[in-house]
Amino acid sequence: MIREKIFCGLDMGSQRLKASVIKIKRTGQSELLGAQESMTGGFKKSSLTDLGELSESIDSALRDLGKKTGVKLKGIELGVGGHLVEGRFSKAEIPLMDKSSKVITYSDIKKINRQARLLGLKMEEEILHDFPQHYVVDDTSKILNPAGLYARKLGVASLLIVTPLNLVGNIMMAIHQAGYEVSGVSFTSFISACVCLTKDMKRDGCLLIDIGATTTSLLFFKDGILRHLDIIPSGGYQLTNSIAEVLHLPFDLAEDIKRSHAVVLGDETKSDGDILVKTEDSYSTIKRRVICEAMEPQIAKLLSSLQKTLKSSHIHDKLKGGIIIVGGGSLLSGLIERIEKATGSQVEVGKADVRNVTLRNASVFTAALGLAQGSLRSSAGHFVSSDGSTNWMRGISGRIRELYEEYF
Repeated sequence: MIREKIFCGLDMGSQRLKASVIKIKRTGQSELLGAQESMTGGFKKSSLTDLGELSESIDSALRDLGKKTGVKLKGIELGVGGHLVEGRFSKAEIPLMDKSSKVITYSDIKKINRQARLLGLKMEEEILHDFPQHYVVDDTSKILNPAGLYARKLGVASLLIVTPLNLVGNIMMAIHQAGYEVSGVSFTSFISACVCLTKDMKRDGCLLIDIGATTTSLLFFKDGILRHLDIIPSGGYQLTNSIAEVLHLPFDLAEDIKRSHAVVLGDETKSDGDILVKTEDSYSTIKRRVICEAMEPQIAKLLSSLQKTLKSSHIHDKLKGGIIIVGGGSLLSGLIERIEKATGSQVEVGKADVRNVTLRNASVFTAALGLAQGSLRSSAGHFVSSDGSTNWMRGISGRIRELYEEYF
């Protein structure tokens, strides 16, 4: 019988951070103890500008969460968003025998996967996750598992999710300065997919849309594998900024208005009427339709980018599992209907299976919940050190060792 353990997940966004704490019971079941959302300090336009301010915002959020849950937090699972990652395809091929064939072993598969990672990675990057798409046996057959087959050559095509080594190392340093250790790093949108998508949805073809602050991540799954990743440079920040500019309001006030009153054009009933807004020394009336019209250019841009991705990647007719939307933008009234109209597919808000605590706007916390559950602790490429510089050296030395083993 296992002892009860406490795990914390930290979803690090450029504008807001989400954290959750989960207890693994002796029975093996997980129980959510608490979750919260707060502002991220030290970031400006997706760039880290103040390490100390970032560390303070992390410390404040985790201390508050610790007090709320009554547990002392130490180690965390870190998640980084679309503004810090890039998806890239990589191919590799290795000979198995000079003149005759041999049986492909799991050691051969491991070797070709490592080769694809090396060829697709730049020196200043680290791999968070890698997903072999298919293997090629003797330049003829494309299969998912070549183990046990006879062949002379083995190739692979892989999808890599990479992140800047130094930037993520600096984030980890800020967490370390706040007094916490990082046990792993993952891509938040992929973690959300692990929480929200079923095996059947991933098998039949499903698209996850994760609307963050400055980017929107599109993840397409088919045959149980992540097949395509696209990062659109549009998110909640751009919507709020449009409201602030059109209505000449402070950004924070525009954000409150967006969260409380904004509606995506298309629902004529909800977009009618006036709202009362408190400014510095008075109250003023703003027409709800003006708020909607201020956001419309950014909404149209987002939908256009979504349609372009579906067309260019040839996945439009493969979405039998539908579309799931998560992130702060998923709560925007009327957006689901607009996406359904633009794609012709059924769209639902992502749901998370939580116990003991009722979470308002649970789709916002899907990544934080998945990180706390440690659903991807065994994924290749995770950071394991809380010391950014040490981890950087470990990543470089590890790749040098792999290259040496491969060629010498």
